[in-house]
Amino acid sequence: MQTFIQNWEKLPLKNYLYLSAGLSLFLALIVLVVRNYLPPEVPLFYGKPVGEEQLIPNLGLLIVPGVLLLIIFTNTVLSVITNKPFLKKALIISALFVTIVAAITIFKIIFLVGFF
Repeated sequence: MQTFIQNWEKLPLKNYLYLSAGLSLFLALIVLVVRNYLPPEVPLFYGKPVGEEQLIPNLGLLIVPGVLLLIIFTNTVLSVITNKPFLKKALIISALFVTIVAAITIFKIIFLVGFF
């Protein structure tokens, strides 16, 4: 456990991890705030055939920040465990990239179907 804490302190780009986690929590907050302006069902699963299979309840948009937090946690643990500096940076930057792409997707869905 002591080594894990020491490796956490030496982790590069910790600010990116904080930014990713903060953006994920901000997305969850945004979904909760605007849910009254969204229809009861919103499209999320664009890979499925057009129709009802793409739709989820509007609070189902909270799946995205939840998955993002899981990805951030997994990448953080992997980057603390590994000894390769390039892999550490790649895992942290990929978590930030995935968070930004997911945030763009959530905002596009909200502005596409929201009643503002």
